[in-house]
Amino acid sequence: MSPNEWQRVVKALRNVESDHLAVDAAAELQAKATIEDVPRLLDLLNDQSFFVREAAAWPLSDLGVVEALPVLLDAYQRGLDEGHDNDGFSAALADLVEAKPDASRRRLEFLAHEGRPGSKHVQWLLQFCKPKNDT
Repeated sequence: MSPNEWQRVVKALRNVESDHLAVDAAAELQAKATIEDVPRLLDLLNDQSFFVREAAAWPLSDLGVVEALPVLLDAYQRGLDEGHDNDGFSAALADLVEAKPDASRRRLEFLAHEGRPGSKHVQWLLQFCKPKNDT
């Protein structure tokens, strides 16, 4: 996304006065973000707004950025700590690991052995890394 496009979308994501604009901006971010936007998406995972963090999770998932799992899991836990249900965030995480099961499994197993906080989320995601049955 161009810098001007990015600024416009992020401003709309943070527009607490118009749910309609924010939801449209989240959809646009998911549809238009590219691999070049990954650093900016990772920055959004640290945003004060739960909505902005979840909106950033979807394009990272769609782009298959398994390397972002530690930061995604930190943002996920932050949402839970703030009292959010994280339904959309949960779906983005599950979609990511299902799309890239081998790479995700390796990354998640590494995170599990690190003993980092949120290991229950790592264990939960590992169940989505199983190979599909051909039956």
